[in-house]
Amino acid sequence: MIGGYLRRAAAVLGVAFMLAAPAGAAKAQTTADLVKKGRVTIGVLTGIPPYDTVDASGNTDGFLVDLARDAAKALGVELDVVPVNNASRAAALESGRVDFLIAHMTATPERAKTFLMTNPYGAYDMRFVAATSMPLKTLDDLKGKRVSVPKGSTQDAAVSGYGIEGLEVVRFDDDALAMQALISGQVDATAAVATVANDVIAKRGLTNLEVKSDLPIFTLYWSMATRKDATELHQWLNNFIYYEEVTGRLNALHKKWVGVPMPGGKLPTF
Repeated sequence: MIGGYLRRAAAVLGVAFMLAAPAGAAKAQTTADLVKKGRVTIGVLTGIPPYDTVDASGNTDGFLVDLARDAAKALGVELDVVPVNNASRAAALESGRVDFLIAHMTATPERAKTFLMTNPYGAYDMRFVAATSMPLKTLDDLKGKRVSVPKGSTQDAAVSGYGIEGLEVVRFDDDALAMQALISGQVDATAAVATVANDVIAKRGLTNLEVKSDLPIFTLYWSMATRKDATELHQWLNNFIYYEEVTGRLNALHKKWVGVPMPGGKLPTF
């Protein structure tokens, strides 16, 4: 009687524990899971030429897609690319819509609370872009100005933190919309990756705009991101990035799509 009671009680407690446990805690994502599935779904940031473009069939292509292709090849699986923007990339990963992100995310301490951020796979210079006639040499020159940024981005955090009197930060879903706001005259300046801004200015003949070199915002690095429990996949990606760099593949892809070597020299690790 007592033994039967204890077995029933243990069974009830076991069911209660399973119901209370988070759904994602049952099984962590691994490279073996992806190999067994035969596919990897990678979220890739779009709307940031020259890092991305659209091919003749209307599919996303570019530096990040080539890097995703290399990752899928190294895993020995097929690739599904899911285009994401600054506003949607975190939700795509959290919801399981993608297995991991190659989406130009900087490994901030805040993001590291939610995701596992890999060693960097790329570097970039963040700069202000504005009219050639607009003086922009000190932060005081931003007083009373409207500056566009992609919401939730590192430039959003940086510019919003300046605390400059009369500075209005105007947020958009992605880099392309933030840049378009400057081009259309909705804002006085935008905060953008220098190579991206120079590409837009050159391709569209926007001789009235320039990247402001006298007031740098920062130089930072891009990391891939996995879900918090995907520790083995995260470590595999660190190994993958290391190998892509030491073999010269990363630099070759950067020159292929961006036209210049990777800035900043050797990528850091952490």
